[in-house]
Amino acid sequence: MQMLTKGLDVGFKDVDLKQGIVTGQFAKHNTKDLGGDISEQGVFAKSIMERGPKGSRLMKFLLDHDKKMVPGILTNVFEDADTANYEMKAGIHNDGVDFVKMVESQIINQHSYGYVTIKETFDQKRKANVLKEVMLLEISAIRFLGMNPETTRIDLKSEADAFLYLDKLKRFLQTSDCTDDTLIKLEKEFKSLELLLKPSNDTLKKLEADQYKSLLNILNS
Repeated sequence: MQMLTKGLDVGFKDVDLKQGIVTGQFAKHNTKDLGGDISEQGVFAKSIMERGPKGSRLMKFLLDHDKKMVPGILTNVFEDADTANYEMKAGIHNDGVDFVKMVESQIINQHSYGYVTIKETFDQKRKANVLKEVMLLEISAIRFLGMNPETTRIDLKSEADAFLYLDKLKRFLQTSDCTDDTLIKLEKEFKSLELLLKPSNDTLKKLEADQYKSLLNILNS
């Protein structure tokens, strides 16, 4: 079965940088996401019991869904009426140390999870696919847009926020003592985002025209 992913634009709930302990929210229940799905409370219950920290411990905590990047281990995974949450402890290896530095600098501030659907139904009234049970494979800290529109956008909420994030990422790249591997990957993200936010020639011409009109209005007033 193919692994699917869903994301959530919510940062970390609590961070103990000295101990490397991080808690966060990775899913929201009873709200339709951009994929047209609604997750019910208890959708992860069986996976948490069987695969979680108190079970076989097969559930992983990753960075950007990359199986080669494991910054630490999950120490607790749990659900309440509205959300699904986790606690993890970062390791003292390079990925773990770099992860804590990026969390501290708010370079990483979103979450996602990988899953396989076990049981689902279509709710005609809500026009949504209701996820009743999934196999939770992994939880990831991630830097990209989440699926749920009702959660707070952290870094790409608007164009202004995107530029703030770009500036934050640039300063991190200039001052961080993270490993070369981490900095190379962040540099690629920086260049991609910079290219995405760069206005087209038509946009620049329109901006120049609008600025010229504004100047004429001021001079003629």
